[in-house]
Amino acid sequence: MKQTTEAAYAKINLCLDVTARRPDGYHEIDGVMQSVTLCDALTVTFAPSSRTEVALYAEGNPQMPADRRNLAVRAAERFLAAANMGGEVHIGLQKRIPMAAGLAGGSTDAAAVLRALNRLTGFPLTAGELGAVGLGLGADVPFCIAGGSRRTRGIGELLEPCPLLPPCHLVIARRGEGVSTPWAYARLDELYHSFAADAVRPSSGLPGLLEALGRQSLDGVCGRLYNVFEPVVEECLPDVALLRGGLLSGGALAARMSGSGPAVYGVFRTEAEASDSCRALRELGAEAYICCPQATEIPIHSYAVHN
Repeated sequence: MKQTTEAAYAKINLCLDVTARRPDGYHEIDGVMQSVTLCDALTVTFAPSSRTEVALYAEGNPQMPADRRNLAVRAAERFLAAANMGGEVHIGLQKRIPMAAGLAGGSTDAAAVLRALNRLTGFPLTAGELGAVGLGLGADVPFCIAGGSRRTRGIGELLEPCPLLPPCHLVIARRGEGVSTPWAYARLDELYHSFAADAVRPSSGLPGLLEALGRQSLDGVCGRLYNVFEPVVEECLPDVALLRGGLLSGGALAARMSGSGPAVYGVFRTEAEASDSCRALRELGAEAYICCPQATEIPIHSYAVHN
């Protein structure tokens, strides 16, 4: 029996645009995702076996399922199938990332399980093969396997490294109910006529964001953050606008919703400003966390394995 530990980092969207609706019903996106230091912690144990058995032991959120409804469980099953092996897998999960919030909390747990099992079993899958398994679990999983800062296209599987968000402090906040991602996409389809070629849509400003990241201009980046979902979600969930306003009044250089929400993040120059804002949002009844950009991509072929 072998064991390893893994951090599962949340993500935020510096830019998220939807560019097309495909015939299969999926949507094409274009934007930039950034890993942040807010993370779940996983301990994964593997023992070879002629059968496949996966058990998840989770704490930190009583609403989190511990069966196959949890992506971490399905990730272990998919990995063993792709690697053509059996085994007993035990996953201990300490949940810190808010669920159903637009932060890839489930996807990043699945990605961490895939990385851990690949390491524990001697790297039977290449990075590309691991990403393909991840894509079968969810569009955000390939990014979460690699982490860092990446331009994301296609349905999320086309990843291109880009400069990291400049050094800063982030406050991530969430209050109220979650958002159904299918509902959010359906609302965009209504608004933009299923992304027909002649539909008029706002510009994401992505080239300007990439240029500002290249210059490592925090002010330039903050002036170009974008999320196509934000207006439609704010219409139905006033807490999103309330939290964004609270972050801005607390000194954030910019504040945006992440993914399809409802979590929002604010960018601060100093830890002191971020701490004051985080405290104020908690007094409003919000879940609020201080974190930073995750500085590098996540190594796939490292970390300790213990017998």
